[in-house]
Amino acid sequence: MEKPTHELMEPLTWLYGEWKGTGSGEFPTMDPFEYDNLIRVRFLEESFEQEPLLHFEEIAWVHEPEGRKFKHWETGFFKSSDDKIQFYVSHNTGRIEVTYGELISIDPHGKSFELELTSDFIRNEVGLKATYKSHRKIALEGDIINYSLELTTEDVSNLSLHLTSTLKKTNT
Repeated sequence: MEKPTHELMEPLTWLYGEWKGTGSGEFPTMDPFEYDNLIRVRFLEESFEQEPLLHFEEIAWVHEPEGRKFKHWETGFFKSSDDKIQFYVSHNTGRIEVTYGELISIDPHGKSFELELTSDFIRNEVGLKATYKSHRKIALEGDIINYSLELTTEDVSNLSLHLTSTLKKTNT
């Protein structure tokens, strides 16, 4: 399947494909950890003209002494309007986020992009440690994505680094 084309989605087509890599996690309330990361960005051809969306999926496996163990799965959609990027994501843990952002740096040759997204709304499942704010950065350099996530929670009031990963594109 070719990359999607639509005037509103053109700024996001560089995300399309599958990305694999490794990362590290930390937070003031937890021990540091290492993880494997998979990100897939796809589209549904039949609906793209009527509703241009890119589907996002991220899966993470932590490195433990016994081996690799599934840890996290989230899925959602990127939408674009005239002035901002919208990102809606649902986590397997019961958290839902609505974030907004923009491309903050674009290389004139189309080889380098940076997208920053900040939460506008977060819904936490009852009993789940509450996250109050999220800030994601996705930066492309060639065929490498550098990804980071910062959070505030009920225990940590300052925006604090939680995840960083480096992913390489595995297909188009």
